[in-house]
Order: sequence, then structure tokens, then C-alpha cells
Amino acid sequence: METGGKRLIPAWLWTLLAISVLTTVIVLAVTDKRREPGPSLQFDIKPFADIEPAKVNFRQVGRFSAVVEKPSALARGHGGRMFVAGEDAVVAMDASGKETARFSVKGTPDCLAESPDGRIFLGMRDHVEVLDPKGAPIAAWPALGGQAWITSLAADERNLYVADAGNRVIWRFDHAGTMLNKIGEREPSNADTCFVVPSPYFDVLLDPSGALWAVNPGKHGFENYRPNGELISSWYKSGINAEGFCGCCNPIHAAYRSDGSVVTMEKGLNRIKAYTPDAKLIGVVATADMLGAPADAATSCQLDTPVPDIAVDDQDRIWALHGPWRAVLVYEQEKSGE
Repeated sequence: METGGKRLIPAWLWTLLAISVLTTVIVLAVTDKRREPGPSLQFDIKPFADIEPAKVNFRQVGRFSAVVEKPSALARGHGGRMFVAGEDAVVAMDASGKETARFSVKGTPDCLAESPDGRIFLGMRDHVEVLDPKGAPIAAWPALGGQAWITSLAADERNLYVADAGNRVIWRFDHAGTMLNKIGEREPSNADTCFVVPSPYFDVLLDPSGALWAVNPGKHGFENYRPNGELISSWYKSGINAEGFCGCCNPIHAAYRSDGSVVTMEKGLNRIKAYTPDAKLIGVVATADMLGAPADAATSCQLDTPVPDIAVDDQDRIWALHGPWRAVLVYEQEKSGE
């Protein structure tokens, strides 16, 4: 049939085509057997969370309130003082955990350090703020860029060292806020010169002699630098056992004792340990179970940790700030024969 010179498709043919298309869609829907996507790849480290009892040679000797909301940072001060930071506050404590001073701040410091002259430096994500010894604000330094994530501070008589996990460098400033140099910048000709920082955990610290050390978390170890950025020495301990550090980036926090031994905190397995100055394991301070982070929650991809910071007081006791418990846990090494 033709109308106006154009051939029309018969109605019965349109009906047949529609039925064919509908039948094809139904068949495909019924017979589609595509597999569901599997779970994301995670390395399960639960089997390695158990620690031999003989290696746990520290004991908890104290526990007291962190006295701040959302505890975030812990640091040793001078004259026996310890500092705890949290939401809108920095609190000074004595060795028994008694509050001796409270300073109001705006925001939550991620880290803090006291200089020998009593100034208190606060790491506020992308910049540093400074308080005088009585807690009054002195200065807020310029931000370190859009990628900055300040995770640790260390102060001596002249310098403030700022570990920046976002930019993967340590900034060296004088106490007035003048930037002197950067440590650990990647050299195009030598990739081994850089810090490997896959997550926002990156510690800088001073040993009892005043020497500068940095945790290189992606390499599972420690690096000793001159203030100008020259690498002096290093040690690394990768491994899933108690002697080593595992996961993408550990340890996440560290603090020195007076004999040069270093205390470490790991995420994932959530354990605190101590090492001799020549990198031998002294023992385990606290296991995941002791910290309320049982092995059934542990994977190597875990970013959260119940312990946002650790420190060592002037009696060489280890302080662990426990966020969920809003508490400070205090440990000391057991004496031989106990």
C-alpha cells in the first residue's frame, strides 16, 4: 500500500518487531549470570597479633583521665610537666596525672611540643601556632600549603622541626617562624632520599643527645639527620613478627627514653614496643588486646588507631594517650626477676 508516494510498514510487522525485542530483553535478564564483585583486597594480619607472653616485659602502673574532649596529642614538657591536647584545649599535668594548667585554643591540635624556654608549639593541620609559657597566644605562622598535614613537632633551643605528612617533608624553622630549610625532599636523581608517607602518620623526634630523628614509615624505620638535612644513619625493621614493623607505614609514633632506647606505636596490629639504641627489640609494652583493639579488627589497611600519641616522662615511664577511653595509660619496664 502506498500513500502520497511513500510505502508504509504494515501494523502487523511493527507488532512482531516489538514482541521480538521484548522477548530478547527478558531472556537476557533471566540468563545474565555475571559474578558479583568480590571484596577489596586486604591482607589479614590477625594471625600475627598474638605475642609470646615472655616478650611482654612492661606493665601498666597507672591510668587517669585525659581531661580533654577528643584527645589528640601528647608531649613531654620540661620540669616534669606533661601535656595533653584535645578539642579546644591544651592541659599541663604533673607525673601523677593531676591537672596543673589549662589553656584554651581554637581547634584541635594534631601534635605539640614545648621548647626549652617554655614556649608551646601546636601543629594545627596546615600551620603552627605558638603559646607563651602561660598559655597566651603569641603567633600563628602561615599555612604550609594546600597539601600540608602536620603530624609531629620537635623543638630544641633554636629550632622547631615540623613533620608534614601531606608534603612528605620535615620543615625546619627558628622559633620566630622563619623557615630555614626542608629535610627529606625527593631528589630526581635518587628516589631513596625521600620519606615514604602513604598515610597521615609521620613522626619527628629528638634523642637524649639532642640528635634529630625521623620515622620513615613506608620504609619501616628511623633516619638520623643533621639540621641541614644531611642523612647520617638509619635503621629499618620490616617484618610481621614482634621484632619488625608491618603494613603500609609503621611505626606511627615514637619517643625516646633517657638511655637512648626508643618506644614505638604501630597501627593495624596496634601494639607498643621498645627497642635498644642498636635496634634490637627490648620487649612489648602493650598488645592490641591490652589496648582494647583485638586482633579480629586488625588488617594491614587500617588507618584508625586507639592511641593517637605516646610520650616518655622524666622517670622513663611510657605514656599512651587512649582516644576512645579518654585516658592516659602509664607503663614501666619490669625489673629482672619480677
